[in-house]
Parts: sequence; C-alpha cells; structure tokens
Amino acid sequence: MTTNRDPLADRFFRFQSAPCLDVDFDGAILSANGAFCQAVGRGEDELRAAGLAVLFAPEARAEALAALARGATEDVLSFALPITRPEGELRWLEWRGVSFPEERLFRVVAHDVTALWRAEAEARERERFLGTLLGNLPGMVYRCRNDARWTMEFTSAGCELITGYTVDEMLAENAVSVADLVHAEDSARVWSEMEAALDARAPYKLKYRFIQKSGEVRWMEEHGRGVYDASGAIVALEGFVTDVTARMVAVQELEEKLRVIEEQKEQIQHLSLPIIEVWDGVLTLPVVGVLDDQRAERIMQGLLEAVVRTQSQHVIIDLTAVEEVDAAAAEHLVRILRAVQLLGAHGALSGMQPRVAQILVALSADLGGARTWPDLRAALRASMRVPAARPGARPR
Repeated sequence: MTTNRDPLADRFFRFQSAPCLDVDFDGAILSANGAFCQAVGRGEDELRAAGLAVLFAPEARAEALAALARGATEDVLSFALPITRPEGELRWLEWRGVSFPEERLFRVVAHDVTALWRAEAEARERERFLGTLLGNLPGMVYRCRNDARWTMEFTSAGCELITGYTVDEMLAENAVSVADLVHAEDSARVWSEMEAALDARAPYKLKYRFIQKSGEVRWMEEHGRGVYDASGAIVALEGFVTDVTARMVAVQELEEKLRVIEEQKEQIQHLSLPIIEVWDGVLTLPVVGVLDDQRAERIMQGLLEAVVRTQSQHVIIDLTAVEEVDAAAAEHLVRILRAVQLLGAHGALSGMQPRVAQILVALSADLGGARTWPDLRAALRASMRVPAARPGARPR
C-alpha cells in the first residue's frame, strides 16, 4: 500500500526535521522521511520491507501492536516505547499520530525522548537510593519551616523511631507540633541556640530531651542548618535527629562514678592526714608511708590550719611507721617544723627509727632546734609538763 499525498504535502513530509512516518493499522511502514530513518538507523526500503516490528525488541513488539489496535478505534495514536538501532543502541521514542480510517493508516511523528527518559530514570534511581539511604540512617532526616511549631515539610521514615509518630502523622495538616514535643525545661534553650546559629548563618548542634508519642522521654541530638533564599530570608530548616539516650545515660553513670571516686579520694586523703588534738594545745600527726612532695604539702597545709584553729603550742610528728627517708623527705620534715615554729608552736619528732636518724645525720638535716623523743608517749609526757598558754586546759 502507498499513501495518497499531494506533491506539496509529500515534499513537506520528506523534508520535515521531525521523524515522520506513515504506518498502516497492521504495523506495515508505508513511508518514512529522512529524519525518521536517521533516528532509527535504517533505510526506508528496509523499513517498508520489515515493518514496524523490526524496530522493537521482542518484549516490546506486542505492546506496540496493541497500541496500534487502540489507536485504530480511538482515532489517535499515542504511546512511548524504546526502539533498538542496528548497532544495539536503545533509543526511547514518543509516538504521536492521527488515524485515517478510510486509508487504514496512521500519520505519525516520533519524538526522540531518550535524554528525558534517561533523566527520569536517573531521578528515579536517585530517589530510590536516597530512600534506601535515609531509611538506613539511625534517626530522622527532616525539612521544616522556621515557625513556632517547626511545621514539617519532609521527614524520613526514621521519624517513627525518633518520635513514635508515622510520616503521615508528622506531615498531616493537623500534625502534632514538633516544638511542643521538646521537654519544657529544654525548649527555651533549644530555641535560643538555634536562632543564634541561624542569625550567624552557621550550622546548629542541639541536645535536648524529647517526649515521644508514648510519653517516654528520650535524649536527642540534632544537627541542622538554615536554608536561605536570594534575599537572605530563611525558607526552611534541614537537619538530622538521632536518639542519644544510651550515650547520655552512660555519661551520667560515668559522672556519678567519678563523683564517687572523688569522694573516696577525699576520704582517703583525710585518713592519710590523721591530725589529732590529744590535749588542749597539743597536736599529734602520725606519718605513715612515703612522704612525697604532694603529700608533704597537704600535711603542712592541714597541720598549719589545725595549729591556727586549735591555738596549739605543741606539735608532735610521729615517725614510728617511717623506716626510711631520702633527702627530699628530710627537707619536707624541716619545712614542716619551721612552718610550725613560725606560728609560735613548738615542733617535735617522736619514734624516729635508727635508720632514719642515720640518714638525717648523713644529710646534715637542720631540724631547726626541734626536740626528738624515742616514742610518742615520751613526747606527749614532755608536752603536757610544759605550762599551757591558755588557762583551764583539760584532758580530752
């Protein structure tokens, strides 16, 4: 079959820049212009001999013939299917035609929409990828307005994990106010910190308690930033919220353990500094263990404070439990005794072991005139025989 077309129309058909063809209701190609032949990569004679079916992959041929059958009854032809060029390249064509029932043919224009199809396929793939990525994140990705309710415009599926509300519930017209779900004790601080960051065009990082749909209070950490238009106005907020309750509980437990350790440390330090007022005006300090710089400083400070507080005149440092001292420890003892004397009290050493005495002599340690006694009892007896500066001293 050939088409009846006057010479002018045929000339217009042949030189039309858009791919055009005439095809009958059964799929036989009656004529095709140069643009169509170029688009499909085949000559007109080949197309006439093979028909429309040669252009399609086997799985698309039935769909193309079904589209022709529909077009014959609807007076118009409209479908989009890919064709395969001889070298194997796939091109998507959008077919638009008008039916001429008396001639049992369609006059068709085929538009190459491959670029559009690829762009749409890439967009679908990006959307699928982002959906998978956002769905795998342990939290909620969001976009909301910068209003008093933080009205949600978008939220990922993770919102149900974070808030207890589904995506539909979060985006509904009468959706719950996200701002109202922030714990009342944190809301003012959160709003202030966010607004300060937005004013500075800086990202914000927030940590706050959040009331879930079930009523459970959870700790959240939020990272986000503002989205601005060309004039600098804020059009939206975008960010990510994740549940950090486990981390906060761990931090609180750690802080509590550190507090207990500090209390125990203070108690140990207090026990390591047993300053005893055995009589009005008489203090004793048994020294046990190593006398290093830190401990000597603590002993001096505690001892001097006790002398001032009790107005003691006698201070006895008992060395019974000290088996050995070095030059640094000897210097510490000398400094402590001198400091005691500067406060007007008498310093004395008791219970000095022979080895300690030898070391002090070898080091030529100057004890500043402090008395030494063989044991604590002797030192106490000597101190108690000395009249006290304050009248009415009584034993304790």
